[in-house]
Amino acid sequence: MKYTNEYYLQKAEQNTPPLFYSTAQAEKTVRIEEDSNAFFGYAATPAGAPPEVVRTGDSFVLDFERHCVGRLSFRVWDDGRYIDAPVRLKLKFGEVPYEIARDHSTYHGSLCPSWLTEEIINVDMIGTVSLPRRYSFRYLEVTVVATPRPTRLSEFTVVCETSADESKLTPLPAGTDSQLVEIDRVAAATLRDCMQSAYEDGPKRDRRLWSGDLYLQALTDQVLFDNSMLARRCLYLFAACEEENRYLPGCLYQYPTLSFDYEMDISDYAMLFCTALADYYAHTKDAETAKDLFPVVKRQMQISIDSMDENGVITPPKSWNGGFIDWAPKLQHITPVQGVMLYALHRLIPLAEALGETETATLWKQSAARATKAAQTVLFSKEKDAFVNAYDQYQYSVQAQTWMILGGVIGGEDGKRVLTKALQSADSVKPVTPYMNHYLVAAMLELGMKDEALAHIKGYWGEMVKHGADTFWEVFVKGQPDVSPYNDVSMHSFCHAWSCSASYFIRKYFLA
Repeated sequence: MKYTNEYYLQKAEQNTPPLFYSTAQAEKTVRIEEDSNAFFGYAATPAGAPPEVVRTGDSFVLDFERHCVGRLSFRVWDDGRYIDAPVRLKLKFGEVPYEIARDHSTYHGSLCPSWLTEEIINVDMIGTVSLPRRYSFRYLEVTVVATPRPTRLSEFTVVCETSADESKLTPLPAGTDSQLVEIDRVAAATLRDCMQSAYEDGPKRDRRLWSGDLYLQALTDQVLFDNSMLARRCLYLFAACEEENRYLPGCLYQYPTLSFDYEMDISDYAMLFCTALADYYAHTKDAETAKDLFPVVKRQMQISIDSMDENGVITPPKSWNGGFIDWAPKLQHITPVQGVMLYALHRLIPLAEALGETETATLWKQSAARATKAAQTVLFSKEKDAFVNAYDQYQYSVQAQTWMILGGVIGGEDGKRVLTKALQSADSVKPVTPYMNHYLVAAMLELGMKDEALAHIKGYWGEMVKHGADTFWEVFVKGQPDVSPYNDVSMHSFCHAWSCSASYFIRKYFLA
């Protein structure tokens, strides 16, 4: 489908941010070897300078020594004699060593294998070769499939691109915990490489704008690069995709024209889009944009309000594709989505009041009160001392407890008790993604559990850094490298937007 609102689309295009370019050149090679201590079973070890001359069958792995998102070029030279047949090269790109080691022919995942970044190219003449595609990688394996005679390959260079202005990035104060400095560095690189003409979810694969990712990216961008133009563009892009009486699509495609898929309408993502506007206004005080987009927010929230049943619990309308919340297998969504609705309403009420929308603010207060009462009386089990109920088939999850805290249903010592018990229980469903771990940390901070929140940041994002992450990963479960929503780790995005928010917490809550 294409856009439905030309006005919003034009506003989005007017806010297309400029891109910033930098170059990275590979001057070293590495060996990719099995390593039982490495999280995915493979590690890169230094192997010296790139070879000067290559022949058929030669192979080497270049290390660009940073995560790159951009376009690759290199030079092909003869070795004193004319190259009278094409030089055929196989190029394999990897964000982590595992991707280089993995034989793509054995891929068995659920997503299309064409996302696996591997190319075979023929070079007909000596000179500079520039690949047209944009790649996301640190490592590049070059295999000489065939060359008529010895050949020189050199000057492997990436022109990296991003809409993040790194000159705006303020260093952390002297004396900041060194582990937090490293986590912040990796988080900033993650966001930088996902900031293009929109907030992409991951530059390796989908390259889509997702509203759930948008919310966390825009929050983190406020404390890192402060690219309000990009946030504004993304808000308008989603608004341009609204259809009557439907949640906004969870994701959209920018090119060749704005397109979206309503099989991807996700209730919690639509409400977090609304929350993103509230946070955008709180940060920028841009009343013009807020007023422009407020009608969309009103309609989106009304869908959820209208879907509450006689008990005041949000229930799936026919058009509802369900909630996302987390990649945890078989996760039940009703209680967490109720929490998302309350979370959104509590942030939107001040926005409505600031814009003079008093009638809407009153309605939202009444809806929040009704939904809160339902959560306390229908969704909470006194016997289990947890949010466990028939709506979610009596599933016990950290996700449900977290969102009830963020929704303001429970707090104080009661909230601490409920959350701590869920985290410690062997029977509860635990978070799988950095996305859900963001909300877990947010819930801890909401309860005043600052020490526990800091320990979790260090123990979760810090653990990825210990495993060599240049950018934070789409999925991470300690001690379980095979966990994958796609049935194959090869398809993971190892630079993923929803993983960047450790910087938001560090810079907002944990600087002296």
